[in-house]
Amino acid sequence: MLILRRRAGESFLIGEGVKVTVIATKDKEVQLAIDAPKEVAVLRAELANAMRENREAADEKSMPQELIAAFSMLREKPGESE
Repeated sequence: MLILRRRAGESFLIGEGVKVTVIATKDKEVQLAIDAPKEVAVLRAELANAMRENREAADEKSMPQELIAAFSMLREKPGESE
């Protein structure tokens, strides 16, 4: 892991074409500007983790009977039951 110290207005490069510039620092927060090609995905780590967890949950197979029961419960009006 590379650890860098940068001041506001200073930049560093990642590979070919990704430039990260420190815009501002305040208390324990850092504001960054990231200039990257369109084909390079730039995501916050927590968003990438949530997307991965969502994909994993979608991959788990549900039994069709469970899905049918869940959908029928959604369609029922309050106070209605079979």
